[in-house]
Amino acid sequence: MKTHYSLTLHLLLGSLLLSLSVNAQSLLPNGNFDDPSDPLKGWVTDYEWTGNSYYIANKDFVHVEQDGGRKNIVKLVSPGDGGVKIESIPIKLEPGFRYTCTLDVKGGPYRLYFSGYRWAPGVPPNDNPAIADLRPIYKSKAVTGSSPDWTKVTFELPGVKLSEQALSHLKHVRFITIYLWFLKGSDLEIGTKKEAVKNNDTASYIDNVTLTKTPDESMNF
Repeated sequence: MKTHYSLTLHLLLGSLLLSLSVNAQSLLPNGNFDDPSDPLKGWVTDYEWTGNSYYIANKDFVHVEQDGGRKNIVKLVSPGDGGVKIESIPIKLEPGFRYTCTLDVKGGPYRLYFSGYRWAPGVPPNDNPAIADLRPIYKSKAVTGSSPDWTKVTFELPGVKLSEQALSHLKHVRFITIYLWFLKGSDLEIGTKKEAVKNNDTASYIDNVTLTKTPDESMNF
């Protein structure tokens, strides 16, 4: 009886650890930007299709570089008032879960949040939509800041206590993205880079982006 109890306990613990391990795995396919065929696979940098003059050339200001022990990192240089951005591919939102994004950031100023999307009119639902197939209808609480050194930053969906109005919007969200927006560099002085700031060409960097989900009753909608 004791042996049977011990075996059952070990099986239950093993199942729990496996469950925790699955939940802890990142939902992003290429959060370290190390894909050998395309370091930016799984990320959106090209917004020419929007026709927005601020972001028509956005992809020209986002590059992958190597940085010693970190291997690949993403360098973003803000070209003007609209800033520069990078966004994950759409990820299906599953009600009943809280989503947490963690990443390493250097530079800024930045504004980081979850963007929620619904289907664009006339687009048939599918499992792998492009951003152009969707329309934004929700933004999570943003994390803002700047840092001259590598800093680990975390933000969540929902990130705040959800109001009835917020829940009503979330009911229509089908996909979420990690939205990383770096603002005009003239608002920031990093170390001794005064001239770079003055010329509005201060670079920002990101690395090690992860996305996990955990059960959360407040996200039942």
